[in-house]
Amino acid sequence: MKREGALRTSLLTVTRRYAAGIDVSERSVRLAVVSRRLRANGPVCVEHLESVPLPAGAMIGGDFVDRNAISAALSEAFGRLPARGSWRALRCAMGLPASATLTTQVPLARLIEGRHTARGGYSPLDLLEPAVLAEAERAAGIERAALAVDWSVQSRSDGCAQVSIAATARQHVESRVETAAAAGISLSAIDGEPAAALRAMRHAGSIELDSRDSYIVCWAESTGLHAWLVGEDGVENELRYPTPEHQSITDALRDLIGPKGPPDWIFVGGDLDLLGRAGYPATELQAIFRCPVLPFECAPFCNGASQVEEALRHSPLFAVAFGLALREVTQ
Repeated sequence: MKREGALRTSLLTVTRRYAAGIDVSERSVRLAVVSRRLRANGPVCVEHLESVPLPAGAMIGGDFVDRNAISAALSEAFGRLPARGSWRALRCAMGLPASATLTTQVPLARLIEGRHTARGGYSPLDLLEPAVLAEAERAAGIERAALAVDWSVQSRSDGCAQVSIAATARQHVESRVETAAAAGISLSAIDGEPAAALRAMRHAGSIELDSRDSYIVCWAESTGLHAWLVGEDGVENELRYPTPEHQSITDALRDLIGPKGPPDWIFVGGDLDLLGRAGYPATELQAIFRCPVLPFECAPFCNGASQVEEALRHSPLFAVAFGLALREVTQ
């Protein structure tokens, strides 16, 4: 029987990939464990959700002020996971807040041309990484040795490729790696919280909405609102509020939509209490834009998992944790 159980665990590990998304906010540590069969278009399943409160001041902005408190909360969250052999090799990703991250997009041609002018005789691929690092250094105002930089080349329908660059102070990455390690956790990735939230809600949209629908994704967090307009071809526009050019959330979202007219849906996630206190609960957004408003929740992906508490299944606060784990099981 022991050999049979070991064989079953080994088969599960081979046929499914498991990952954990870790969202550390100023108030709590949230953990989402998801799995996915290793086959094309396999469904994503939420296996477990946990939330452990943090003492006030443990994290401020993007800084881990009290690493011991955060490490203890991480240990408690992971300590609540069921003892399963297939979970021993969890890929773990942790979020990085928008306040600690600089993001920019630069035309690929501009980066390559600039480096060719300065240093002839090199191929474009040889020059691209130094050009990206130079652009990140210029935009952040921090020398590249003190930066952690991630970048990717994205094609566009007009044929003009863009380079997306994300940069943060290296100390933010190191503090997360070291704090997780103190809790016995090895991080496989660190990703921006807005990107993770968008990934989670777009995944929900791909399942719950018609592929031809146009919808707004809104994610609320302590520093403001992040919003994206999503259409058939993906993300068409994005914004962050507050900004000097927008007097209200209504103005910002109307600017986001542009001339296309009202969207078919609005997805909202994150700290929805913040939206409510700002005068924009779901009912108000629905009245303004005359379309249904859906809160993000993990419930549709829990698939009857008995260990997931009801309140956590329906909490919009798990968008980031779910999006972080989703990246690790789909890559």
